Amino acid sequence: MKLTPEASAALARIARVSGVRAEPQALLPAEVILELSGEAVRSRLCTFTDASGAEHCLRPDLTTPIAQMVASGELPVARYHGAGPVYRLPPRGSDEPVEHLQIGFEWFGNSGSPAEDAEALAVALEAAQAGGVTGAKVRFGDVAIYHALLAALPLSPQWRDRLRRAFSRRKGPRELLAAAHRRTDVAEAVVRIGALGQDDAVRAVETEIDSLGVEPVARTAGEIARRLREKATDPAPAESVAEVLGDYLDLSASAGDSAAALATFGRQAGIDLGAALEGFNERLALIAKLRPPFWNAAVFSAEAGRRFEYYDGFVFDLARDGEPDRPVLSGGRYDGLIARLSAGDVETSGIGAAIRADRLGRGGGR
Repeated sequence: MKLTPEASAALARIARVSGVRAEPQALLPAEVILELSGEAVRSRLCTFTDASGAEHCLRPDLTTPIAQMVASGELPVARYHGAGPVYRLPPRGSDEPVEHLQIGFEWFGNSGSPAEDAEALAVALEAAQAGGVTGAKVRFGDVAIYHALLAALPLSPQWRDRLRRAFSRRKGPRELLAAAHRRTDVAEAVVRIGALGQDDAVRAVETEIDSLGVEPVARTAGEIARRLREKATDPAPAESVAEVLGDYLDLSASAGDSAAALATFGRQAGIDLGAALEGFNERLALIAKLRPPFWNAAVFSAEAGRRFEYYDGFVFDLARDGEPDRPVLSGGRYDGLIARLSAGDVETSGIGAAIRADRLGRGGGR
């Protein structure tokens, strides 16, 4: 795809500090994307199955294939930039194209410092400005603070993992908790039957099924009893825990007020956010020194995240006023991505940003 003058100007700003240009493959095993972000992203992937039954997909971004090349040793740990088509099925009813040109950068191996976060944000915003973007606003967040909150709350490992994964979906944690507390009658049955031994639990399930006048489908009474006993050992988080999570996700403040808002939340909830909050404060101070474009009106949102689960730290996007769901650029930190892709053989920090070329310029395309 040919670069427009706006895209060329944006890429030139990125390339000055982003090492060599990477040329990643366009085709990926679908299981790589689904493993990283779950089945929730399947509806946006362009997939097909080959003659052997293996499922493949066209790259939904440039981050994953470049990271895969680093994880496999095909590329050394370094800074990279790139430009090329990516493919995502648009939401139902949208007139967005399936294919669009993405430009951006992926930086690996600088220990995930707040200074690198600040630099990456500044480079991305300066690239958007070079590409002619005006009238846009920054939204940012920090997934590491959300993870620190989950670690501090009384949650089972299973629930902590569910809530961590849910963060990549809009309103995901809220919907997950609401669903868990919606059916109190079912929850009571789980506790009652789950507390029994397996034989007694089977008889209780059979009694429940008889009282409903139905037949079990797909699962036997024994399998249902076993599952209920497993669920009984992993109850839903208490209402008080859900309230604390809800209060956190409600947080929104200007960049200048965000540190104080987080500190107040932690104090009122009786939770020490520790090193995650220290890194947040240091990053804010460094960004202020760089004075990137669009930052004066930046807004912190505790719910800010990325659709892909591998983002685990500072995240940000830039969207025009009135179009928050159509970001010009988005980016963030993914320090655990390379280790996941390499099964632990390679560990290195990572941060990147992606710009949609069709949304550059004053009009922002379609």
